[in-house]
Amino acid sequence: MPKSNRIDWDDSATAGQNARSKLPALVEHYFRIGRKVAAPGSPEYALHQFRLTTKRLRYTLEFFRFCYGPGLGKRLAVLREVQSCLGEISDCAVTRELAAGMLRARWAEGQRADRFLRGRARRKTAQFRQYWREVVDVPGEERRWQNYLAKEGGL
Repeated sequence: MPKSNRIDWDDSATAGQNARSKLPALVEHYFRIGRKVAAPGSPEYALHQFRLTTKRLRYTLEFFRFCYGPGLGKRLAVLREVQSCLGEISDCAVTRELAAGMLRARWAEGQRADRFLRGRARRKTAQFRQYWREVVDVPGEERRWQNYLAKEGGL
């Protein structure tokens, strides 16, 4: 999504015409960011930001649900799964932050809990990357999303 999170809608166009003309570009931007975030070595913060980007795209597409057929539901399910994977990674980071003081007070237990949370975050990150590669960003998928949004939006 554009950095401003703002889409310049055409007030003289119908919702379907706006969807058809604007949503494919949002998907292009989403896939571009997703590829960077899904690459090994992407920082935890980038994963959190991408979760928010996924959420915004999902909500935007849901707003235009009436303009599309059942294929949109499948795409929304994909976005929900991405958001869920990234949410679990974020939960680990937040839990580590919130519990840091308590964990330091009980050093041995704290270290075990911290190791557990870091390990869980690594596993969930690997799960997200695998889902991205095998489901979301398979060859031609971005183009299929764009074509679907460009053609179906005129309903």
